[in-house]
Amino acid sequence: MSNLGKIFKEKRKALHLSQKNTCENICFQPMLSSIEHGKYIPNSEIMILLCQRLHINMDQLSLDSNYQMSSIKDFNKQIDSLCNNHDYAKLKDFLLSEKTIENISTDRQTQAYYYYLGVAYLQTDNNLDQAEYNFKLAFSSHDNSNVLNTLDRLILISMAAIYAKKNNEKKTLDYITQAFDKFTSTKFETNQIALFYLTAYANLILEKNLDAINWVNQGIDFAAKNDSHYMLANLYYLLAQLLNKTDKSNLALDPHNRAKIFTDLFNEKIFKLD
Repeated sequence: MSNLGKIFKEKRKALHLSQKNTCENICFQPMLSSIEHGKYIPNSEIMILLCQRLHINMDQLSLDSNYQMSSIKDFNKQIDSLCNNHDYAKLKDFLLSEKTIENISTDRQTQAYYYYLGVAYLQTDNNLDQAEYNFKLAFSSHDNSNVLNTLDRLILISMAAIYAKKNNEKKTLDYITQAFDKFTSTKFETNQIALFYLTAYANLILEKNLDAINWVNQGIDFAAKNDSHYMLANLYYLLAQLLNKTDKSNLALDPHNRAKIFTDLFNEKIFKLD
């Protein structure tokens, strides 16, 4: 949890908040200081409130590194800025402009283009059909190799989230299975952590809380194994939300106690990816 404390501190400073401002009406300042120094593990209720105060949420995420859509450096910087600031309305307008389309030349850039357009439609007006249409165009633009790249997998897991929103459990699970096909043999990329998060989120939408907690745990373990703190705060926030939904908000979020969560909640063992 020490990495999570560092992330909280970074988020707080980025928002120009003091510890006193951050913990107001949530917890005592010494507790927040202990959290930031990795010496205290908050329960889920405090975790949720702190994440909300620090603008960490479940519905929006930023990739660790965005995919390039052009050979023009400034063009890609614009995409980075819009995506990282979650300015999806401007992102959609930017992507639909003729100038943007003219700058796309390769299959990889085309794939990234349709992926971001799908995300923009999903985030701006929750247009599931337009998002699905663009994600399918994105996936059709991938190379002909049998090995899925990370963007392929992100597209597939985004489709899973769409079908979860459509309450289609079978298609959701089918896309999850496709997204993790031969995953254990792939080289690590930080963006892969988002796969676990989105899978957990899709299961949350379907109210499959056991499976959602399982995927969160695997995501945290995967990040720790690869010495990354990308999306760690989001994963713990999602875990806190899930514990609240199961009336177990007092359970510790410490990695050493996550196995106990399964025993306390479901009396089941953690399953792992093959």
